[in-house]
Amino acid sequence: MAIVPVNPLILKDVILSFGADEYQASVSSVVFTPNSSLQTWQGLTATSTHTASTSATWSADITHIQDWDTPNSLSRLLYENEGAEIPVVLKPRSGSGPSFSVTIIVTPGAIGGAVNSWGESTVSLGAKGRPVLLAGAATIPVITGADKSTGPIAGGTLVEVSGSKFTGATAVHFGTLAATQFTVESDGTIFAVAPAQAAGSKPIKVTNAVGQSTTTAPYSYA
Repeated sequence: MAIVPVNPLILKDVILSFGADEYQASVSSVVFTPNSSLQTWQGLTATSTHTASTSATWSADITHIQDWDTPNSLSRLLYENEGAEIPVVLKPRSGSGPSFSVTIIVTPGAIGGAVNSWGESTVSLGAKGRPVLLAGAATIPVITGADKSTGPIAGGTLVEVSGSKFTGATAVHFGTLAATQFTVESDGTIFAVAPAQAAGSKPIKVTNAVGQSTTTAPYSYA
């Protein structure tokens, strides 16, 4: 029996699209919810009881801020397209991981609210079928910076590299030379030891199974 690892979901930098437009800036909560019930048949004897679950029906439960001023706001989209069918895609983490796609049937959200409070509205949109799980596409690493930009030609400097897609990294290079060693601290952090080489600019690059980063961190030997 295998011990299955876990990568807990936390909604962060979420992408939520209705058709071609994204509305994550207007939404504070989104949940694709399955709904099912139990059906029981009882015969004339105590032991002739049979129970089965119905197939789940789904809804997209969305809490959004009311915005009636912006022409293509989510409030207006729901209000003006009642009964229409629109594809919705939810990507819980914009930088990585899978996404979910489902076609929803539009229901308008509420209008108005309490005085001196934000006009927030929660709407339950019926979904056609079960959301489709779309696997996250593997991509090359992305480097956003490093904590050191210079080091001696003798090498040996420990450099903290920041970015994303570092999980599973296979190499870190300073110019064309590989780091003498590196440690993947997290998907966004790598610690690498600079190798010895001649003076000059040797940008830092990270490689994974997909390829080498096209973004680099500047690093110079002196």
